[in-house]
Amino acid sequence: MKKILVTGIEGFVGSHLAQHLSAAGYHVVGLHHAAPTTPLSAELHQGDICNLEQTQSLVERIQPDAVIHLAGITSVAASETNALRTYEVNALGTVKLLEAIRQLSLATRVLLISSADVYGRSNVGKPLTENQPLQPLSPYALSKVMAEEAGWFYHRAYQMDVVILRPFSHTGPGQLPTFVFPKVACGIASAEAGRQQPLIEMGDLEIRRDYTDVRDIVRAYSLALEKCVSGEVYNVTSGQPVLLKEAVEYLCSLARCPITVRPSPKEFRSRDIPLLTGDPSKFAAVTGWKPEIPFQQTLSDLLEYYRNRCSV
Repeated sequence: MKKILVTGIEGFVGSHLAQHLSAAGYHVVGLHHAAPTTPLSAELHQGDICNLEQTQSLVERIQPDAVIHLAGITSVAASETNALRTYEVNALGTVKLLEAIRQLSLATRVLLISSADVYGRSNVGKPLTENQPLQPLSPYALSKVMAEEAGWFYHRAYQMDVVILRPFSHTGPGQLPTFVFPKVACGIASAEAGRQQPLIEMGDLEIRRDYTDVRDIVRAYSLALEKCVSGEVYNVTSGQPVLLKEAVEYLCSLARCPITVRPSPKEFRSRDIPLLTGDPSKFAAVTGWKPEIPFQQTLSDLLEYYRNRCSV
């Protein structure tokens, strides 16, 4: 049975990934910083990705066949209020993980989970391929570029088995309400339960983003473990841009009480890109992956998740 180390396992994607990998027969080991809020299908170890000695000790003890590196600060907004911490965790934490593996001379496959945010305004309006120039527009995006560069360096200099994945937007049950659709779903569920007014203030909803269900995303990561080529980068995306306004309206149509959504200046970000969509063909050609869960089901499941939380 292969051992897979998942860093940041306590996060939104990590919890879904642990369940998927465990069901697929892997021995899942999780490195978490914060305490998990839900039971996880994994052998758990608490630690800090920025602590080289701690990380190296764990890697040496478990000897993983592969690492899926999710640990990091994932919010663009949070990165803009604490840029240095974002660079420390996302970039330097990645370097320390790679260095821990290198020093132990392990033949471990490393999946570095980057982000479509690295593209910035590169070729706006057209599906982005992996060959587009990187133009990061936030500390979060820059930290991911830095992490990618570390991955390329360790692959070139030390022949380490590194694969870089650039997922585009994804959502689903368990995502925090600091993101667009969970914020709306949480607001609806709270209003239905009488915990808040049926009013949700949002930023710019006239933008389009590719969206994929998190359960399809973790399936993609599992396929990447076995099928992706070392030293390559792959977009992981539906390739189907969604107008945020239409998706928010669909969520509101599922509400059990009238919901008002209104724009709020404090929610707008000047750097928001009107359209961010990617070309998934390279990843699909290697893995055969394509999204299977319709986006309306994703939104419905997200709303049910928050209804269940509001009922306890």
